[in-house]
Amino acid sequence: MSFRLKNQDDPEITFGLTTHTWYGILEMAEEHGWNPMGTILPKREIESVGSYGTGISYLDEWRGEYWTDGGRWVLFEDALNLSDALERAILAYEPQYIPSLYFYAKFGDNFYSNGSQPSLGAIQGVIDLCQRGGFQIEKF
Repeated sequence: MSFRLKNQDDPEITFGLTTHTWYGILEMAEEHGWNPMGTILPKREIESVGSYGTGISYLDEWRGEYWTDGGRWVLFEDALNLSDALERAILAYEPQYIPSLYFYAKFGDNFYSNGSQPSLGAIQGVIDLCQRGGFQIEKF
């Protein structure tokens, strides 16, 4: 599964990331001072929300996650804060040894999910997108 980040004002400006890379970028940003404001739901989803039969709607349980099913919006201020934290992360970035494909074949995804960092290119791509304004998070 992957994520696509799409600029709010120009949907032609997008940036695609693997799930692992997106989670790593979010974690790295928080480690460098980003305090997430939370995502917002699109208006069409808010208007179509039903209840679970208990009087509690999906909106009542919404927590503003950045990794759930697509269609969530990140506000411009939050995007700028994310960008600032990622710029600090780049200054503190230390390259990591990435094992050969042999290790990937032997250990699978779990081998890479043990603390490996996103690439500098992925981090810079998210920074560039964030500095252009708010964006939508889509899963694909």
